[in-house]
Amino acid sequence: MHKLGVIIPYRNRYEHLEEFKTSIVQYLESKNINFKIIIVEQDDAKLFNRGMLLNIGFKEAKDMGCDYVVFHDVDMLPINVDYSYTDKPLHLATHLQENDYEISFFDYFGGVTLFNKADFEKINGYSNEYLGWGFEDDDLLIRCLESDLELDV
Repeated sequence: MHKLGVIIPYRNRYEHLEEFKTSIVQYLESKNINFKIIIVEQDDAKLFNRGMLLNIGFKEAKDMGCDYVVFHDVDMLPINVDYSYTDKPLHLATHLQENDYEISFFDYFGGVTLFNKADFEKINGYSNEYLGWGFEDDDLLIRCLESDLELDV
Protein backbone atom coordinates (compact mmCIF):
# COMPACT_ATOMS: atom_id res chain seq x y z
CA MET A 1 0.00 0.00 0.00
CA HIS A 2 1.30 3.43 -0.91
CA LYS A 3 1.94 6.06 1.76
CA LEU A 4 1.50 9.78 1.12
CA GLY A 5 3.54 12.46 2.86
CA VAL A 6 1.52 15.69 3.10
CA ILE A 7 4.15 18.42 3.37
CA ILE A 8 3.02 21.86 4.51
CA PRO A 9 5.47 24.79 4.61
CA TYR A 10 4.40 26.99 7.50
CA ARG A 11 5.12 30.36 8.99
CA ASN A 12 2.90 32.62 11.12
CA ARG A 13 -0.49 31.42 9.82
CA TYR A 14 -1.91 29.57 12.81
CA GLU A 15 -5.60 29.88 11.89
CA HIS A 16 -4.94 28.57 8.38
CA LEU A 17 -2.89 25.69 9.76
CA GLU A 18 -5.56 24.59 12.23
CA GLU A 19 -8.29 24.66 9.58
CA PHE A 20 -6.04 22.88 7.07
CA LYS A 21 -5.08 20.07 9.44
CA THR A 22 -8.71 19.33 10.27
CA SER A 23 -9.78 19.50 6.63
CA ILE A 24 -6.99 17.40 5.14
CA VAL A 25 -7.20 14.66 7.77
CA GLN A 26 -10.97 14.30 7.31
CA TYR A 27 -10.63 14.37 3.53
CA LEU A 28 -7.81 11.81 3.26
CA GLU A 29 -9.39 9.47 5.80
CA SER A 30 -12.67 9.58 3.85
CA LYS A 31 -10.72 8.51 0.72
CA ASN A 32 -8.84 5.72 2.57
CA ILE A 33 -5.44 7.28 1.78
CA ASN A 34 -2.56 6.13 4.00
CA PHE A 35 -0.78 9.38 4.94
CA LYS A 36 1.48 11.29 7.30
CA ILE A 37 1.24 15.04 7.92
CA ILE A 38 4.59 16.87 7.90
CA ILE A 39 4.60 20.52 8.91
CA VAL A 40 7.88 22.29 8.22
CA GLU A 41 8.13 25.60 9.98
CA GLN A 42 10.49 28.51 9.55
CA ASP A 43 10.48 30.61 12.67
CA ASP A 44 13.46 32.91 12.23
CA ALA A 45 13.39 36.51 11.04
CA LYS A 46 14.89 35.76 7.61
CA LEU A 47 12.87 35.87 4.39
CA PHE A 48 10.67 32.81 3.89
CA ASN A 49 12.39 29.98 2.01
CA ARG A 50 9.55 27.74 0.86
CA GLY A 51 11.75 25.57 -1.37
CA MET A 52 14.13 24.71 1.43
CA LEU A 53 11.26 23.88 3.78
CA LEU A 54 9.70 21.57 1.21
CA ASN A 55 13.01 19.79 0.64
CA ILE A 56 13.34 19.24 4.40
CA GLY A 57 9.77 17.94 4.46
CA PHE A 58 10.57 15.53 1.63
CA LYS A 59 13.49 14.10 3.60
CA GLU A 60 11.20 13.61 6.60
CA ALA A 61 8.59 11.92 4.40
CA LYS A 62 11.19 9.48 3.08
CA ASP A 63 12.32 8.73 6.64
CA MET A 64 8.66 7.97 7.52
CA GLY A 65 8.40 5.48 4.66
CA CYS A 66 6.32 7.63 2.30
CA ASP A 67 6.70 6.68 -1.35
CA TYR A 68 4.95 9.79 -2.66
CA VAL A 69 4.36 13.31 -1.43
CA VAL A 70 2.11 16.28 -1.92
CA PHE A 71 3.53 19.75 -1.36
CA HIS A 72 0.56 21.66 -0.04
CA ASP A 73 0.06 25.36 0.70
CA VAL A 74 -1.69 25.82 4.04
CA ASP A 75 -4.40 28.07 2.60
CA MET A 76 -5.64 25.60 -0.05
CA LEU A 77 -8.26 23.18 1.21
CA PRO A 78 -9.30 20.03 -0.67
CA ILE A 79 -12.75 20.03 -2.25
CA ASN A 80 -12.63 17.46 -5.05
CA VAL A 81 -9.04 16.29 -5.32
CA ASP A 82 -7.48 12.89 -6.06
CA TYR A 83 -4.45 12.37 -3.79
CA SER A 84 -3.88 8.79 -5.00
CA TYR A 85 -0.43 7.58 -6.01
CA THR A 86 0.62 8.55 -9.51
CA ASP A 87 3.61 7.70 -11.67
CA LYS A 88 4.07 11.28 -12.89
CA PRO A 89 4.13 14.72 -11.27
CA LEU A 90 0.63 16.06 -10.83
CA HIS A 91 -0.54 19.62 -10.32
CA LEU A 92 -3.59 19.53 -8.06
CA ALA A 93 -4.29 23.27 -7.61
CA THR A 94 -5.73 23.76 -11.06
CA HIS A 95 -9.15 25.10 -10.15
CA LEU A 96 -9.07 27.74 -7.43
CA GLN A 97 -12.22 29.16 -5.88
CA GLU A 98 -10.75 32.65 -5.86
CA ASN A 99 -10.48 32.41 -9.68
CA ASP A 100 -13.98 30.99 -10.19
CA TYR A 101 -12.40 27.53 -10.28
CA GLU A 102 -10.29 28.31 -13.34
CA ILE A 103 -6.51 28.07 -13.54
CA SER A 104 -4.88 31.43 -12.84
CA PHE A 105 -2.28 31.25 -15.62
CA PHE A 106 -0.96 28.67 -18.04
CA ASP A 107 2.36 27.70 -16.48
CA TYR A 108 1.25 27.76 -12.84
CA PHE A 109 2.68 24.68 -11.11
CA GLY A 110 2.36 25.65 -7.47
CA GLY A 111 0.10 25.58 -4.48
CA VAL A 112 -0.48 21.82 -4.44
CA THR A 113 1.79 19.45 -6.37
CA LEU A 114 2.10 15.70 -6.03
CA PHE A 115 5.27 13.69 -6.81
CA ASN A 116 6.34 10.11 -6.45
CA LYS A 117 9.64 9.77 -4.61
CA ALA A 118 11.71 8.79 -7.66
CA ASP A 119 10.62 11.73 -9.81
CA PHE A 120 11.23 14.28 -7.06
CA GLU A 121 14.71 12.86 -6.51
CA LYS A 122 15.35 12.87 -10.28
CA ILE A 123 14.83 16.65 -10.46
CA ASN A 124 16.86 17.19 -7.27
CA GLY A 125 13.89 18.73 -5.46
CA TYR A 126 13.18 22.41 -5.09
CA SER A 127 15.84 25.07 -5.35
CA ASN A 128 16.97 26.44 -1.98
CA GLU A 129 17.94 29.74 -3.59
CA TYR A 130 14.60 31.60 -3.67
CA LEU A 131 13.78 33.81 -0.71
CA GLY A 132 10.40 35.37 -0.10
CA TRP A 133 7.37 34.23 -2.06
CA GLY A 134 7.47 33.01 -5.61
CA PHE A 135 9.71 31.58 -8.32
CA GLU A 136 10.45 28.29 -6.54
CA ASP A 137 7.36 26.82 -8.24
CA ASP A 138 8.45 28.15 -11.65
CA ASP A 139 11.90 26.67 -11.08
CA LEU A 140 10.33 23.34 -10.11
CA LEU A 141 8.38 23.24 -13.37
CA ILE A 142 11.56 23.99 -15.34
CA ARG A 143 13.38 21.18 -13.52
CA CYS A 144 10.59 18.78 -14.49
CA LEU A 145 10.65 19.85 -18.13
CA GLU A 146 14.44 19.71 -18.36
CA SER A 147 14.36 16.18 -16.89
CA ASP A 148 11.82 15.13 -19.54
CA LEU A 149 9.24 14.16 -16.94
CA GLU A 150 5.73 13.71 -18.25
CA LEU A 151 3.48 16.02 -16.24
CA ASP A 152 -0.18 15.74 -15.44
CA VAL A 153 -1.26 19.39 -15.25
